[in-house]
Amino acid sequence: MNLTAGSLRSTLLLLAVFCGGCVTLERSYPADQRYFMIEAQDGKSLSSEGTHILSVQNLYISPRYADRNFIYRTSETEYETDFYNQFLSEPATMISEEVRQALAATRLFKIVLGPSNSQPANYLLEGSVNVLYGDFRNLRAPAAVMEIEFLLHNENPTQNEIVMQKRYRRSVPLSERTPEALVKGWNQALAEIIAMFVNDLDQREL
Repeated sequence: MNLTAGSLRSTLLLLAVFCGGCVTLERSYPADQRYFMIEAQDGKSLSSEGTHILSVQNLYISPRYADRNFIYRTSETEYETDFYNQFLSEPATMISEEVRQALAATRLFKIVLGPSNSQPANYLLEGSVNVLYGDFRNLRAPAAVMEIEFLLHNENPTQNEIVMQKRYRRSVPLSERTPEALVKGWNQALAEIIAMFVNDLDQREL
């Protein structure tokens, strides 16, 4: 069925009104997908080197945020996914590796292992990424939001217990609504979460 000129104009007007309600980053969509990585700065070395071995398991991530597409929160109940801006690999994989590297750099533990290493460890660290999104509910105050919960086990056969379980959440204000600014915000959030976790561990004198 052919549309008349008037009908076509009406259809385009309705489409424009509908799309006007969508929240997007301040950019035009690129022709191709763009890929980004989460990279936390290395943690600062502590004054003394630890004597224990830590095994860091791959973090679990909530199915809500496990997709590689960026996720934006646009209201109290609505979220959007961005097909054009994605993580280079699964976010849980990237964040797990950054946590391992950052903990190793602090020297809080003598050795920090990955899950593929079968060497016996004194402590086992598990965790979950509970929240990972760009908060655009207020377009004048966008933020990068991340929440991680850590669970530290003592692997000593005579003291097999949970040493520490704590949840850390950061919301980092963004200077602009761009993919680059959002990733920098996530990077800062992860670095701050790791720093708080390391400080808590250091206070326990493992």
